[in-house]
Amino acid sequence: MRILLLALFSLLCISCATTKRPVLTNVAILDIKPRYIEAEAFKRASEYLTGKENLGSRVIVRTDKSERAGYYFALILDEQVRDLPAGTYIKGEFYTPNSLDSQEHTFQLPSKLPKSKEIFVGLTGEDWPSQSATPAAWRFTILNSNGEVLGTKKSYLWSF
Repeated sequence: MRILLLALFSLLCISCATTKRPVLTNVAILDIKPRYIEAEAFKRASEYLTGKENLGSRVIVRTDKSERAGYYFALILDEQVRDLPAGTYIKGEFYTPNSLDSQEHTFQLPSKLPKSKEIFVGLTGEDWPSQSATPAAWRFTILNSNGEVLGTKKSYLWSF
């Protein structure tokens, strides 16, 4: 009898562990924190030993992957980033000092995502003119692989 109960309990535990989470159909961007970040702020001790960037539990996407210094927008979500569907990407639209017209960039999220609610979206390299510059307005849209909108948030000035 004990063996039967143990077998049933084991099957219950296995079935709970293999249950898939429902696919997110929407996500709210609770807050966006913009700021300029120097390249040195991204270095960790392990990078000095290995030479490879260690992101840890952060999701960082940049316009120029070879440049780290730039203007970043920390998108704070209401859901874990790892729960976003595969193929999710972010469309960022910006009014920057580089041009009077809006700039648009697409940021593909990596396939392996950590357990975090933050995504750092960076305008780096030639896409950001200087440390003292600030963007006038922005809008971020999170889309799934089919192009369906999961969430969006814009700055106050984007409405004008």
